Amino acid sequence: MSNILEINNLSLKIGVQDILHDVTVKVPQKGIVSVLGANGVGKTSLMRCVSGIYHATGGEILLDGQDISKLKSHDIVERGVMQAPEGRQIFSTMTVLENLLLGAGALGRQELDHVLTLFPVLKERLKQQAGSMSGGEQQMLCIGRALMHKPKVLLLDEPSLGLAPRLVGFICELVTRIRDEGYSVLLVEQNVKAALRISDKAYVIEHGKIVIEGDAHELMSDKRVADAYLGGHVHEGS
Repeated sequence: MSNILEINNLSLKIGVQDILHDVTVKVPQKGIVSVLGANGVGKTSLMRCVSGIYHATGGEILLDGQDISKLKSHDIVERGVMQAPEGRQIFSTMTVLENLLLGAGALGRQELDHVLTLFPVLKERLKQQAGSMSGGEQQMLCIGRALMHKPKVLLLDEPSLGLAPRLVGFICELVTRIRDEGYSVLLVEQNVKAALRISDKAYVIEHGKIVIEGDAHELMSDKRVADAYLGGHVHEGS
């Protein structure tokens, strides 16, 4: 399967601090790839490099074979990369509809209908102030807004953060549905167990370096992953 996104030997330095070191991550067409690890190890910085918020100090980021690592954020969006950021970052005083339309590309109404099919609860709340919704609903809005541009690659940064366990499961099911509809997803998560269950491939990052990579379901049974992130419990047959 060909890769829609390739991050090759990426390094990032901010001031005197080295954040990322020769990070390589590949996202296949219509796949979910997770970058896993504890807080503060470089996951979000990696996402910000892909979306153009940070510019890497080494390496390349290829989208459809074209290097986007030096482009500005709005140009990267136009090339087909959209991010649902950590902490949702919706516009709380605007309505749900206004938030969604901010993410709209040229397709506009067509994509709005598609997003509302994915998120029926948002259809019921189009005129509601976004900040008055629950955390789970705000996360749906954040993802829905990113999908409004019909991206080639969807970047999801900690979508389960702060959600109740039942909502984490719902978000995971939603991400798999998005993948099944033909989207490619790069997922950053601290919830390693949830991410591995839905991903095709996963990378574990520590101190800005990739230390483990492989098939996500195989990593569920990897002792290194289990000891570090799953409480020492190896999930046989997961």
